[in-house]
Amino acid sequence: MSTPTQHNAHFIPGNATFPHVMSGVGSHAVSDQTPARAPSETTTFGESFTGFGASASYDGDDFTSFLDSIPLPSHPFSPSYQPLPLFPALQFDSTPVYDQSNKDRDRDAASVTTPGSVLPRHGTQLPSLQPEESHTPYKSRQPRSSISVTTQCRDRYVALLTDYANVITDPFIPSRHALSRCLTGYLTGYHKHYPFKHIATLDVESLSLPLFLSMAALGARYCREPDTSMNLYLVAKAVTMEHIRRNYQWILPPPATPSPASRDQDHLDTIQALVMLTSISSWFERNPAYSEGLFIRGVLETLVRQGGINELPSHDGTWHSWIRTEERKRTKLVVFCILNIHTIVFDVPPLVLTEELTLDLPCTEKEWQATTAEQWHSERAQRLPQPVVEIKLQDALSSLFSQPAMSTSRHLESFSSMGGYVLIHSIIQNIWLIQKTCRLPHTKTSSLSTTQIASLEHALEQWCQCWEHNQESSIDPFNPHGPISFTSTALLRLAYIRLNADFSSARRLQTWDPDAIAQSLLGNVCVERSDRLTRAALHCAHALSTPIKLGINFVAHTHVASWSNQYVLCSMECAVLLAKWLEVATVLDPQPELTEQESKLLEFVIEMVMEARHGVSREWLLGRPTRLSASVTRLWAQLFTADYIWELVNLIGRSLNRYADRLESLDGLN
Repeated sequence: MSTPTQHNAHFIPGNATFPHVMSGVGSHAVSDQTPARAPSETTTFGESFTGFGASASYDGDDFTSFLDSIPLPSHPFSPSYQPLPLFPALQFDSTPVYDQSNKDRDRDAASVTTPGSVLPRHGTQLPSLQPEESHTPYKSRQPRSSISVTTQCRDRYVALLTDYANVITDPFIPSRHALSRCLTGYLTGYHKHYPFKHIATLDVESLSLPLFLSMAALGARYCREPDTSMNLYLVAKAVTMEHIRRNYQWILPPPATPSPASRDQDHLDTIQALVMLTSISSWFERNPAYSEGLFIRGVLETLVRQGGINELPSHDGTWHSWIRTEERKRTKLVVFCILNIHTIVFDVPPLVLTEELTLDLPCTEKEWQATTAEQWHSERAQRLPQPVVEIKLQDALSSLFSQPAMSTSRHLESFSSMGGYVLIHSIIQNIWLIQKTCRLPHTKTSSLSTTQIASLEHALEQWCQCWEHNQESSIDPFNPHGPISFTSTALLRLAYIRLNADFSSARRLQTWDPDAIAQSLLGNVCVERSDRLTRAALHCAHALSTPIKLGINFVAHTHVASWSNQYVLCSMECAVLLAKWLEVATVLDPQPELTEQESKLLEFVIEMVMEARHGVSREWLLGRPTRLSASVTRLWAQLFTADYIWELVNLIGRSLNRYADRLESLDGLN
């Protein structure tokens, strides 16, 4: 590597604005000189590059001032902290919505207008990086009380295991202390991402054997006890499959018929056990093999359909009756999302289509987390309009895709955190299905049409506005309402990326071969310069800026260990999309010439790399056609180099490094 030169970077005028991050449906024009303005009926969704937060602004002089605009965390990172692509921020008050008084919250809710962006308001500031100086810090969300397994409880499950001696002769059951630790790991790890269990009324001693074992096996992963998890998983899988054979296949006359209520509860417990087994087995090449997860998903779908995919028990308005209904609804919607994640990761057809679901959207997290009937009634009483009107998933989707003036149904103004999560999964599934249809031989084009993209962008814009109106929305994992709304914004970025490039078939993650994955990404993902691609690349550049601010190695070895696989998947696509854009933006004598927005973004990326790689110069980075692309890709890969819960994370890190190797080999650098 040649000796770098000292650089001065004054590449963006202080009063310049960056290209629109996501344009409105009706217009894709980009204006660099139009200042930020109040939202109007026809919104162009312009983004000023000065809007990174209320506490400090980016003056556009150089990358250093941009880094200064990102506040450092004033409290430790949570286990779910994900420094991944978040959209450019608007100039909103940075005070978290949930930290305001009820009076302030009511006033803010009444004054909310259509946001001047299709993107969440908290922009590039990552959860633990939001400024806290301007308000009184709220108390960090503490884990709920740990789950304790008594000796009598453990003995009960050991006794139940004797009934399954035909499938497992020497079952592994750890001590009650280890079981308590594992179940607490489930509570503090997995549950907050998929809150379908009602923790306030959870009785460990009354769980079915399959559910108890599966929950402990999954929790052991979050406790960093892979051997314990694997041993429990093998027992849980054998017991659960045998339980299904005995009770739900009906090849032989079923055992003594229990009461309808008991049978319904057992059916729900078995579905939840399968969800947990799938969540364990889908992210490893072996031990357990990901193919087991794909097999279990088929059993899961069959069992859900057997009980009626939209069937819910009636309730009499009491708290406990409502819990039974809401838990079943949440479980079935989580099944839909888990199966959809398999489609995203392994490019397999979705087993449950969005159009099949006629369930209502889930309730708010405050209602679900209520610990008493009185607290639950109080939370429901705060919902408007009165009486509480539940919104069906299909009606919500119809509202997102419809123009307000043309819609005959009630316009969707907001949704719960989990409701938004289900809806963004529904839109991603729609994108996947449309892209697959475009690949059919008889189609005229292999990419989405302008009309299709406009419709999907409109739905995503409407989704963002509803996200803004949800008072529980936050990208802060210390949010007492949980990280679901934060997870949803990661999926939102994934949706926008896939409007620009079809990664579904190109990633080949199911091969578990970094070389095959890298080669496929290199040869099968193509991009063309456009305003839309520039906006998407800007998202990806912003995503990398905060880890660079904190230090790539520091983040990789101290915070990434507990990242959710959904965030990592989004990072992979961001890394490749940005690299692809850099390839077409750094060619010699580009035709047509780079636009002003493309030039600004290119300089921004160069400044980032020079900040992260001490000693490199602009001239060196641009000395070879793919050197900048390879350098950026390696920075992404560097985030995934530590010890992780899920093997898939390591696979993505190794694949990105192989991708960078291939980029460098194109220039003969190896």
